[in-house]
Amino acid sequence: MADQSDSQNARYVQAQDYSLTGENSRQAIESGLADAHWYTSKIAPNVMRELLVRKDAPAIRDTAIWFGALGLSGYLGYLLWGTIFAIIPFAIYGVLYASVSDSRWHESSHGTAFKTDWLNDALYEIASFMVFRESTVWRWSHTRHHTDTIIVGRDPEIAVPRPANIRSVVLAFFKFEAAWAELKRMLIHAQGKKSEQAATFVPEQEWPKVFLKARIYLCIYASVIFYAAYSASWLPLMYVGLPSIYGSWLMVVYGLTQHTGLAENVTDHRLNSRTVYMNALNRYLYWNMNYHVEHHMFPLVPYHALPRLHEYMKEDCPKPYEGLWDAWKEIIPAVIKQSDDPDYFVTRELPASAQSHDPSANANLGRGNAKIIQSSNALDKHGWLALGARDLLEPEHVIGLEYDHATYAIYRSKNGELYATDGICTHGNTHLANGMVKGELIECPKHNGRFNIVTGEATRLPACQALKTYPVKLEADTIYINLKDAAKNHALNALQFEVISNRNLTPLIKELVLRPLSVSPEFSYRPGDYIQLNIPAYDAIHFSDLEIDEEYQRVWNDMALSELVASNTVATKRNYSLASNPDAGEQPSFTIRLAPPPANSNFLPGVGSAYVFNLKPGDKVTASAPAGQFYIKDSNKEMIYIGGGAGMAPMRAHISHLFGANKKQLATQRRVSFWYGARSEQDLMYQDYFAELEQKHDNFDFHIALSEQSTSSDKAYATGFIHSYLLDSYLAEHKNIQNIEFYICGPPPMLKACLKVLEDLNVSKSHISFDDFG
Repeated sequence: MADQSDSQNARYVQAQDYSLTGENSRQAIESGLADAHWYTSKIAPNVMRELLVRKDAPAIRDTAIWFGALGLSGYLGYLLWGTIFAIIPFAIYGVLYASVSDSRWHESSHGTAFKTDWLNDALYEIASFMVFRESTVWRWSHTRHHTDTIIVGRDPEIAVPRPANIRSVVLAFFKFEAAWAELKRMLIHAQGKKSEQAATFVPEQEWPKVFLKARIYLCIYASVIFYAAYSASWLPLMYVGLPSIYGSWLMVVYGLTQHTGLAENVTDHRLNSRTVYMNALNRYLYWNMNYHVEHHMFPLVPYHALPRLHEYMKEDCPKPYEGLWDAWKEIIPAVIKQSDDPDYFVTRELPASAQSHDPSANANLGRGNAKIIQSSNALDKHGWLALGARDLLEPEHVIGLEYDHATYAIYRSKNGELYATDGICTHGNTHLANGMVKGELIECPKHNGRFNIVTGEATRLPACQALKTYPVKLEADTIYINLKDAAKNHALNALQFEVISNRNLTPLIKELVLRPLSVSPEFSYRPGDYIQLNIPAYDAIHFSDLEIDEEYQRVWNDMALSELVASNTVATKRNYSLASNPDAGEQPSFTIRLAPPPANSNFLPGVGSAYVFNLKPGDKVTASAPAGQFYIKDSNKEMIYIGGGAGMAPMRAHISHLFGANKKQLATQRRVSFWYGARSEQDLMYQDYFAELEQKHDNFDFHIALSEQSTSSDKAYATGFIHSYLLDSYLAEHKNIQNIEFYICGPPPMLKACLKVLEDLNVSKSHISFDDFG
């Protein structure tokens, strides 16, 4: 093994924020680390089809043994209660209850343990309660874990954040901190409130389930506590409640081998996960989750097939650990080192036979083992495109099609019927051509969400949004797909623009100004709207070729930005808020921040921001119709705007509408102030514009705070964070805070801090609007 660190990585890691609402969350999204394409080893399609076969028998057998052992140990504990010998059966009961339930929870959450869905669901609910996890919250938490495995600011299941806290690692064996955190969250949910972290990954429609289950869990625990008090005996709590404390140690012994001490922010499971050889007993208790690289790479493969999968891909992976102690010999010193040196991590060495894991070079990245046809043929006059011969698709099989910057999936059902849908899962950024066809269903290879291939309907969470469907036919032994409607919808939804200008506002933010081309109906939008800009696939954008204003070149040199190269293999979209005033005749404009990659990573810069920074006057771009929810409320209340960074865009649109050259109405009579925070004076934008509005309108004030001391000789700015400046200089003395509307947009840490200030001031949530672009 080798370890890796350098000063550049240290600068990045030492500032780590593992919360799901912090700066690293925004950075992961902008740099492409979030919902990225992950490396997969090559497995022959016929082999993968065999490995994906689900069975009820193995899981029924293993579950019956587990419950039988649980019942027997519990019964022996009852018989021996009151004697010293009761320790032995309850020690076994606790492990079976709190540790073994973890692997059963895990496999049933993926829907792969049993062939029969209701058996998976039933086992999942039972195991969730036993392992002391809210089932709905953790289902979505684990979905995020598989989407963004060990991506800082995105993965809610990073067991040992850096710098490592040795005390917390030790306490984890008794689940003290984890159980307390889960209980606090459960109490919040039982009140019908959303916890902050869970709100970042649990969909809105799932919250009623969360609230209900939290109340059920708490009622069960309260009943057990009441019965224990009534009977004046600890015995009821030895069966429910206390096992989560005294029996969780084996779960930690197994669980920390999965990712602890390994690399963060990589999209190759061979580098951030471990496969550990275990004996037959441990494999039974852990349900083969010791094959963890294999599981993360191919989560559709059932637990009983993971040993076979390992044999097919082991030549492409680092050498497995020879046992638990072999893994822990690496984990213990790694955690100790990370407690003092948070940029330390263990590097997993790939064998000479392994494929490259470089995201910018690996052609397999993102497509996995899918069979994908790339076609440039023109559609016939009726919209049909020839795909290939009849035998191109076997029954219960799927292939992909990439055509005209879009991806499709073509299926043959069990009875031989042909169907087609969009090819990318609506929940996760993954090819459905890697999925499993089951009757008239396609199961997503990333999160096990399901869609009906006939109707496109999402039939299983986490998939919620339906797929578009397309006609398919077999004619003269050739398979055809009709993309006439796809082309029509693309034309309707893709508005065309020409770039007028693209200038630097700050070193890392450009103002992109567009001119709508022939669009029907006429392009219109509201202050607070955003568009989805279409980002095409491109080979390489060299940052040394980008047009950067001379005054910002020093910053680019200091950050070595000119050395970066961006590329994009798959067409995608990015959301950008409009900064212009639609009523003043202004052309649509946007403030777009460049997203450099995390330091010391093999990632590319953000594909969307690199594309925008490379645009030049005269270039043509396409985007979706404007949409949004961040609008000005119709009232007479005072308005306070709080912004930072590229969050300037909707702020400028709102305020320009209220006070600018508005053709439709007079300037507002409401009291309005704008509080903008930046790191340094060089990061300010539009300050002259807002200063001029302030001079013209007595009911508008503009305030700036810099988090770094200003070096300007002729301007004096407040120093500190904008939320603190606003609180200390204005809100602390305000006589009627409940008569203020707040509008907030900026980086996640700023948004989080502002919301905390307003919560402490008991501001009604109905008076707070924010545009969470992170």
